[in-house]
Amino acid sequence: MRNTIILLFTILSFGVFGQKNLADFTAPLDIPLYLAGNFAELRSNHFHTGIDIKTQGVEGQRVLAAEEGKVSRISVSPYGYGLALYIEHPNGYTTVYGHLKKFNDEIARVVRAKQYGEESFRVDFAPDEELIIEKGELIALSGNTGGSGGPHLHFEIRRTADSHPLNPLKFGFDIKDDIAPRIRGVRFHPLSDTTLINGKNEAVSMVVQGGSGKYHLKAGSKFIVYGAFGMSIHSLDYLNGYPNKCGLYEVHLSVDEETICRQQFDELDFATTRHINAYKAYDVYRTNRWHYHKSFIEPGNDLEIYLPETKNQGVIDFKTAGTHRVNYVVKDAYENISTLGFSFETLAEPNGALPEAKPYDAYFSFDQENNFTYPEEFDVIIPKGALYRDLKLNFGREMPKPGLLSARYTLHNDMVPLDDYIEIGITANDIPNSLRDHVLAARYSTTGAASYITGNWTGDRFEFKSKSFGKFALVADSIAPELTPLTRTSGSLSNRTVLRFKISDDRSGIGSYNAYLNGEWVLSAYEPKAKTISVIFEGTNPLPSGNELRIELKDSVGNKTEKVYSF
Repeated sequence: MRNTIILLFTILSFGVFGQKNLADFTAPLDIPLYLAGNFAELRSNHFHTGIDIKTQGVEGQRVLAAEEGKVSRISVSPYGYGLALYIEHPNGYTTVYGHLKKFNDEIARVVRAKQYGEESFRVDFAPDEELIIEKGELIALSGNTGGSGGPHLHFEIRRTADSHPLNPLKFGFDIKDDIAPRIRGVRFHPLSDTTLINGKNEAVSMVVQGGSGKYHLKAGSKFIVYGAFGMSIHSLDYLNGYPNKCGLYEVHLSVDEETICRQQFDELDFATTRHINAYKAYDVYRTNRWHYHKSFIEPGNDLEIYLPETKNQGVIDFKTAGTHRVNYVVKDAYENISTLGFSFETLAEPNGALPEAKPYDAYFSFDQENNFTYPEEFDVIIPKGALYRDLKLNFGREMPKPGLLSARYTLHNDMVPLDDYIEIGITANDIPNSLRDHVLAARYSTTGAASYITGNWTGDRFEFKSKSFGKFALVADSIAPELTPLTRTSGSLSNRTVLRFKISDDRSGIGSYNAYLNGEWVLSAYEPKAKTISVIFEGTNPLPSGNELRIELKDSVGNKTEKVYSF
């Protein structure tokens, strides 16, 4: 059945992307379209599922419905897409508009009623009443809400039937691009313990030179390989008008004029978007933020972007000595092409000492659940599918240090990505009862940076989940959040509709925030980037005098701050 569905989607995709401008969408902004980001651009832990349209450096541009339809979903969040609107169209597509500043009056009325009904700024819902939208109708103003790093409109086109995001650049919008992708490097990856690349069992990168669509290795560069290996390419695309780095549409690797691996980005699936960490050279990204597109498929990589001519999962393994010719072709959505050509040598016998087996503490298979225990102190469950390939796990233990409530445990390292949460337990039987409710797990990255994870106690075992390997220890957070007014909060405030406050918290982060005006809940908007909350009086009725505003803040382990302001 799954193969039937994949075949059907392949046929549908060919229908969509084999014809230009199949759906007659109008532009979602009435200003010239320049992109800050494009479809399938490589991001942290996910592919970009739309296009980011510049709004001339300001908020408040008119956002227009790309086609007639009805509002199917509305989301308001301090994170992600911020204020976002989803419109379902009769043509089988749904368009998404993210990082908005403000909805139009009719939609805003529905949102405000939902927020007051749930007493929550954060809402995500399908509206009960039918909100019909006309093509080209003003639906919102552009903004910078949620996880946005600057004013822009995030715009997506999804197939309504399965919610798969499709490449908007294949729908005929007036976006100019006659610039070919630029190639910056190529990398050879050993795919067995006995592979040697230039005499060592480790990945090797080479600098690329050239331009105007033609690239070659820097003079003197060479790859000499014994054993199975794969290749990856560091390439970025650019569009006319601005220097923003964007993603590729197609990567095609051939060796000796035979296709090894070919991938295209016509559509994505939210269920597998985190598999980007198997798709790119993750360790290079973690170290340098460089995006290498792998031309081989990790065993746990389920992305459906690879064309049928891909052979042997992209693994290259010549058994005889010889010289071989590489041709890399990278392409953007507007058919601008760049190529990289070079030769490499293969050996029938190793050209150096085969590496000695490295010690490890456990062997984990990617296609089954795995467990590891350090007796009476530490245990971990790694679910099936959390790894993208088999892993030789390294584990370590450091004695407790000042500020820690447990030993610090090294669970491999964060250069190896995870697709799912792993379940960790740390046993600590000497933590005072007064601190137990304030305990967190601290995860330390390779750079030493700490992040904090909440969990639960089962007896003397603190249980929590993590989507990254690293070093783990227990710590406490007993400090309440801080709240500082940024606007006047006393005297006559009859002309004010918003009061702003600076908020901060150590370690566990803001868990909840609520404001009450004269005993009644009032809307407050949280902005994590600015570390502020804004209490919004719009739609409420403060008295001319004698008002009391009470604000409650809690962090993620329950430490509470409450302040009262009279005006």
